[in-house]
Amino acid sequence: MPRVSVIIPAYNAANFIRETVDSALAQTHRDLEVIVVNDGPTDDTLSRLQQYGSRIQVLDLANGGVARARNAGVKLATGSWIAFLDADDLWRPEKIERQLSHSDAPLRYTDRLNIGARGDLPE
Repeated sequence: MPRVSVIIPAYNAANFIRETVDSALAQTHRDLEVIVVNDGPTDDTLSRLQQYGSRIQVLDLANGGVARARNAGVKLATGSWIAFLDADDLWRPEKIERQLSHSDAPLRYTDRLNIGARGDLPE
């Protein structure tokens, strides 16, 4: 199975970032890298990310917006596939594995689950 680069742009995401990163790291597909682009926040997102040590890569930038953050993450990526995960969303553990099982499609999209004001992760 190919390596997947998970790109997470984060701006003032301290309230959600741990749950989001944890959902990326909990994937059943194990050959992945998680890159969080810390997009100039004014909260303590960076200190929460540093707790992961070498399990994730963190790129700390001045605020430039979500598109710039995603593009910066892609430049660091080493995977054959790129998967974008917003800092306030969660993935089910089998999300990447299920997407990769459809090898005939050059682009894959799934629905997402939001945390915070839009609802909690359903059981």
